[in-house]
Amino acid sequence: MTGDLARFSRDGTRVTAEGALELDPATSKEGTDPFPAGGWLDGGSFYNGGTFRFGTATSEVQSVPGGFDSVVPSFDAQTPPGTWVKLTVSARIEGTWTRDYELGVWAFDTTTVARHSVEGQGDADGNVLTDTLNLKRRADALRVTVHLFSERADASPRVRALAAAVTDTRLSPQDATSDRTGWGVVLDVPGYSQMIYPDGGEVWCSPTSTTMLLGYWSRKLGRADLEHPVPTAAAHTYDWVYKGTGNWSFNTAYAASMANGALHGLVARFDSFAPVERLIAAGIPVSISIAYEPGELPGGAARRTDGHLIVVKGFTDSGDVLVNDPAFGSNETTSATYPRAALWRAWQHSRGAAYVLWPAGTPLPAQGLVPLP
Repeated sequence: MTGDLARFSRDGTRVTAEGALELDPATSKEGTDPFPAGGWLDGGSFYNGGTFRFGTATSEVQSVPGGFDSVVPSFDAQTPPGTWVKLTVSARIEGTWTRDYELGVWAFDTTTVARHSVEGQGDADGNVLTDTLNLKRRADALRVTVHLFSERADASPRVRALAAAVTDTRLSPQDATSDRTGWGVVLDVPGYSQMIYPDGGEVWCSPTSTTMLLGYWSRKLGRADLEHPVPTAAAHTYDWVYKGTGNWSFNTAYAASMANGALHGLVARFDSFAPVERLIAAGIPVSISIAYEPGELPGGAARRTDGHLIVVKGFTDSGDVLVNDPAFGSNETTSATYPRAALWRAWQHSRGAAYVLWPAGTPLPAQGLVPLP
C-alpha cells in the first residue's frame, strides 16, 4: 500500500521529502479541459472547464501470479482547492497492454471539479463500472498511473499512497478455517443509521459506514476533526456521473483526506473472514459490501438488498459476526449479530470488497492487495 513512490516513472511530478507525489513546477505541463465549462454531461465539466497544469506518475509493472480479471484501485491524496487527481489502470493480457482505463476524477470538495467516474469505456478487453475495471480475459500484470492537476500556480495535489485490489472472479473462495484471533473481540464503533435522513439517506449506506469508521478513529485517536455528520460524508463522496455516494474508492479517499491525512484508507478484497478477524484483533474495524435475497440473512435490517455497506466491529465467542448495520431505523438499533455462514454468502456478492481505515504512519499487513510498487 505505501510503496516507494520514488520508483514510479514521473512526468511533470516530483517526490517530496516525505515520499509523496506532487506537481513539479519546473516540468509540469499546460493543459485544457477537453470540454468547456458546463459542456460535458448534464451541464458539468470533465475537469475544471478551463486551463490547468498537470503531471503524471506511473507504477512499475505489477505481476500478479495466477492472474486476475477485476481491479479496484484506491488512493490517499490531499487536494487543496484548485487541485484534483485522476487514476488510470492498464492490464497486460497475453503479452499486450490494454488501453489506460479511467477510474475516477477526484477532489475533496466541488469548488474546482465535480468528482466523477467515467462511463462509456467498454472495448474488446474490458469495461469500467464506476469504481471497478472488469476485464473480459485474465490479465497477468497491471500498471496504475496517477494524474495530478492544478489550476493554481501556488497549489498542488499531494498523493501519499496507491493500492489495487485484484480478483480472479472465476474462483469461488470458501471461508477459511478460522484461527479464532478475533473471536470474543468487540470494538467500540459508534452506530449511525442512514434511515434517519429523509432526503436521500435510504441510499447512503456507504458514507454512513465510512462515517462510523471515522467516528471510531476519532474517539480512539482523540481527533475530533475526523468526525463529521453523515450528510457531510455523503456530500464529499458523491459521484456526479454515477449519481450516488457508493463509489468505493471515493469513500476511502474522502476518509484519508480528513484531518490532514490522519488516516490511511483503501479498498480491499478479502478471500475469507480470517484477515478481518486479524484486523479486528488489532483494533481495526472493517466495512464490507453485501447483498442478499429474502430469507438469506437472518436478522438482516432489510428484507433484501442488491448492494449494501455495513461495518464489522467484532466476533462472538463462537465466530458469528457483530456489525453495525446502517439500514436499521435509528442510531440506537444499528448493532446486530449476523450468522457467519449467511453473512459470508452475502459478502461474496462483492467478491469480498471492504473499506479499511487505519492510522497514518502505522503498518497494515497487505492481504490480497497489490502494493504499488
